[in-house]
Amino acid sequence: MKAAIYARKSTDDNDKHEDNKSVTRQRERAIAYAEAKGWTVDAEHIFEDDGISGFEFKKRPGLIRLLTHLKQFDVIVMSELSRLGREQGQNAQALASIIAKGVKVYFYLTDEELKYETAVDKFMVNAVSFAAELEREKAAQRSLDALERKARKGYNAGGACYGYDNLPIFSTNSKGESTKSHTDYRINPAESAVINGIFRMYAAGTGHTTIAWTLNGNAEYAAHLKRHFGGIAPPSPKQGKRGSGSWAPSSIRSILYNVRYTGKVPFRAKKQEPPILTDRPDLRIIDEALWTQVQTRLKAVATNYVRDGGHWWGRPSTEKYLLTGNLKCGVCGGNITIIGGQSGQKGKRKAISYYGCARHHTRGHTVCTNDTRVRLERLEARVIEALEKTVLVPAAALYVVETAMTLAEQQLKQNPGRPREIEAELKKLRRELKHLTAAIAEGKAPKSLLTEIASREARIEALLQEQEELAHLPGGLTDLDRARLRKSMLTRMDRLKELLRTNTACARQVLQKTLSGPLRCLPALDPDGRKTLALEGTTRLGPLLEPEFYTSRASPRGFEPRSPP
Repeated sequence: MKAAIYARKSTDDNDKHEDNKSVTRQRERAIAYAEAKGWTVDAEHIFEDDGISGFEFKKRPGLIRLLTHLKQFDVIVMSELSRLGREQGQNAQALASIIAKGVKVYFYLTDEELKYETAVDKFMVNAVSFAAELEREKAAQRSLDALERKARKGYNAGGACYGYDNLPIFSTNSKGESTKSHTDYRINPAESAVINGIFRMYAAGTGHTTIAWTLNGNAEYAAHLKRHFGGIAPPSPKQGKRGSGSWAPSSIRSILYNVRYTGKVPFRAKKQEPPILTDRPDLRIIDEALWTQVQTRLKAVATNYVRDGGHWWGRPSTEKYLLTGNLKCGVCGGNITIIGGQSGQKGKRKAISYYGCARHHTRGHTVCTNDTRVRLERLEARVIEALEKTVLVPAAALYVVETAMTLAEQQLKQNPGRPREIEAELKKLRRELKHLTAAIAEGKAPKSLLTEIASREARIEALLQEQEELAHLPGGLTDLDRARLRKSMLTRMDRLKELLRTNTACARQVLQKTLSGPLRCLPALDPDGRKTLALEGTTRLGPLLEPEFYTSRASPRGFEPRSPP
């Protein structure tokens, strides 16, 4: 008979049996047991998972390979059932797959064959699995309690942190033996200097990507490197197998948010609970003034981003006016910009801002005849009101949902292999991104590389969104699915309406995502005969809402649906 060996050890597995505390020991004992039975064990039939929890079944390469090669052997040898796993439902599913292939399971600790045929057999196996799962929960709780005790004393509760070295602390027991008591932190001078440089660069207004390029030694940012890091590109965190060997914007961001650098050791017992913070003034790397300055900027930047469905819409604008960059003069094609003015009686005048043609204002009537100016707040209110009346309305939002889902279902029926195509393209794009970032790390990056990276990231984002939409469609959308989508769309629509009136930076993003291009501004007269600017333009959603698109009339009301020809 051909035998396979399976061994597993979890890093937090406080198993009572000494034999289970090493995959090497499990492998050796299992091989000896199989040979004593007269079974043959091929090297390719030895499967191991070292340092993986018994609760984990999806990310266990050894177990997955074992289950996919069941036809190649007759029996599996392991120390006991808990090595297979410590979760009742998953254990039963794995065992059912093994037994269905006619493969037997033996435990060398008890020299017994697993019986899984009758109802009594299955009950007994489930009872053992229940005990193993209960022990796993208790072991996890013991480990968590021990880590929390260490964290409350300000000690290292596990893992490494850039800026610090892990320092083992030893104590002498009652027998006079030196044993490890715990692990403490010690500031790493070289890494703490890099952290200070990162904080200073960000406080000075530099972004995450520019800081990453600087740290990776890009020649374009040599001045930054010299000013903040002494002209030498420092090694990145997590060198070796766990890192790419280069700095990434995500690494910069995590450093800027790390409260540990203020002399507070964090520990989070549960994800939904706030972290425990233990004061360790001796571990402070960033002074309070610099920390506050950086956190203030991070918060200000975050509030200016629009998050929709868990995805960022894009980089927020620092422009303080809603419509600049979104308006073009309909006469000369130049930009409509902010023009200053005054109002009121002499001695009591106040500054007023207008929207008007920049070319006419700076170059004169011979370049552009459009001398019409509209007060800033009036024109912005007209655009917002137009969007609210024609685009951000329940009927339009619901129509978009129904049309989009119908089109998606039709697309999937016409091309059922689309999900596989998306997955293949995602793998290709991610592989290309990896090569591009490697080029940055090696200093072989031309100026055009950033554009190449951005284009691939944008394509990946679009594919992920399409993948998410198609994931619900193979069986068709249920009435409940459609109801949830309608509710979600209406909620988002209300959110956009709120942003248009309360946050200029976010409102600019809403306009850029909604409009298909800048609005054309033409001289016109309002119903009272006063000079004004008429707006013409289209929206990205227009073709979904009407046979043609939305356009504006020379009216304070803004956009109105244009009738089909």
